[in-house]
Amino acid sequence: RATLLRTVREVLAGVGGADLDPHTPFYEGGLDSVRLLQVHARLQRAVGAEFPQTVLFSHPTVASLAGHLAGRLSDRPGRQPEERPGGPGPDDADRRIAIIGTAVRFPGAGTVEEYWANALAGRVSVRRFDRSELLAAGLPAGLVDDPEFVPVAGELGDVALFDAELFGISGREAALIDPQQRLFLQVCHEALENAGHTGTDVPTGVYAGSGMHLYSLRSYLLAHLAGTDPGDQLAALQVTMGNQPDFLASRVAHRLGLTGPAVAVQTACSTSLVAVHLACRALLSGEAELALAGAAAVHVPQAAGYRYQEGSILSRHGTCRAFDAGADGTVGGSGVAAVVLKRLDAALADGDPVQAVILGSAINNDGAAKAGYAAPSAEGQAAVIRAALAAAGAEPASIGYLEAHGTGTTLGDAIEVEGLRQVFGGRATPLPVGSAKPAIGHLDSCAGLAGLVRAVQAVAHGTVPPLAGLRSPNPALRLDDGPFELPSRPRPWPIGGPRRAGVRAFGIGGTTAHVVVEPAPAPAEATAVAPPHVLVPLSAHTQAALAELAARTADRLADRPPRPGDLLRTL
Repeated sequence: RATLLRTVREVLAGVGGADLDPHTPFYEGGLDSVRLLQVHARLQRAVGAEFPQTVLFSHPTVASLAGHLAGRLSDRPGRQPEERPGGPGPDDADRRIAIIGTAVRFPGAGTVEEYWANALAGRVSVRRFDRSELLAAGLPAGLVDDPEFVPVAGELGDVALFDAELFGISGREAALIDPQQRLFLQVCHEALENAGHTGTDVPTGVYAGSGMHLYSLRSYLLAHLAGTDPGDQLAALQVTMGNQPDFLASRVAHRLGLTGPAVAVQTACSTSLVAVHLACRALLSGEAELALAGAAAVHVPQAAGYRYQEGSILSRHGTCRAFDAGADGTVGGSGVAAVVLKRLDAALADGDPVQAVILGSAINNDGAAKAGYAAPSAEGQAAVIRAALAAAGAEPASIGYLEAHGTGTTLGDAIEVEGLRQVFGGRATPLPVGSAKPAIGHLDSCAGLAGLVRAVQAVAHGTVPPLAGLRSPNPALRLDDGPFELPSRPRPWPIGGPRRAGVRAFGIGGTTAHVVVEPAPAPAEATAVAPPHVLVPLSAHTQAALAELAARTADRLADRPPRPGDLLRTL
């Protein structure tokens, strides 16, 4: 152990870490991911043995790394962290949660159906903007012409469009509200319609978060140009409430008349999946009878990009190639999504349209046992999967597809697969692993829901979607050791039994979420005799909206006609 400790410190000295305290995490000592890769290569040569790069992140101090390598080289496995199941205790009550409504705005898709069709086609909806688009969006020419600038993002289109009148919001106030709040309000309204609920008949909770807030200064300027003194208390209050994350969930509750808990959730990239977990807990505890869970992450302006910097998580080439040998980072994207949740027993009793079932979920934090604040932890990720499986009452062998976080960063992907291997490594059957990010970009706070919607569609259709843009698996992931596979095209569900999928989301800072889903139960046979003709009454806020609603209703009736009684009750 002493020899290894000296060897580790000598290697660190070659990359600027000679004076690092044995118990100080590498990242806090100034060793970023680039330098840690150098440490890994030199240390393998120094000790005359190979070991995964992830070891430096699982054992992120000189002392812990030396201790681990001493045990590894003497064939004595390192001590594993104690498992503490995170699921609920024994309970005879049905603790399953139904997803009864969904609405999305993702790059290349304004509906769930479009999103799923894109996923099956392996379509990449991330855009590369030309110079004229970027200048028109207000980006300075010096940035646009910088050779290190990467003009790529997953865009939603015109994020300024908003039906203010429908929600009783004035034009002036709407202009001061962040597009994230505006679009999320519309998406929540649509999700409730998709569920056949108004949300006002029962206590309905809202659990939601938003991404980085880039609209506030623009809102102040708009208020000034409109003739309103930025110092005026009302204008300042409207800007604050329209742009700060504290008010996202409560704005939805206020404008839609929802009386359950309205809770802002902010855990970075895991926000939306954490919101789903918290909403499920609220339903199980009786705090709400119905719940909206979701997130909004909208870049302003949409035509944008980023300046590449070596060692960052962003791709030099502007492509997210999760788990691929050519992976060099992630790219950003915008997205808004919401799901409507209800206890499964109540949803079935009420005849709600169950789209999928959440069997169990869990959240945790990596704590201090990792390379640094922003670094992931394989052990922490494995622990939250075990907790979610325990809550779901499911075995690892029953999972037929895993929707991974999959950012396309070399070390991040390797650490994620290492965490998966700790839970699923003993499987006898292959486990397909996918990610939404190569197709639509990293949606920040909305990333988890982008994965959940994919997983819901996968279990509903019994089809594993391909990993967009996959060329060749990254050899550092050791996929040949099993049991993981990267699907390059759509394939049938790989195992028998109930179709179950796992969904993962990680947030910078260590808050991790995992959700287990399976298809909706088979619907009960209809016993009522349908009348030969049904009159379908429609109403809307404006004549134009009424015409659009009539067209959408006609399309729905032609595509998947519901039972007449269900149609009339919903309308």
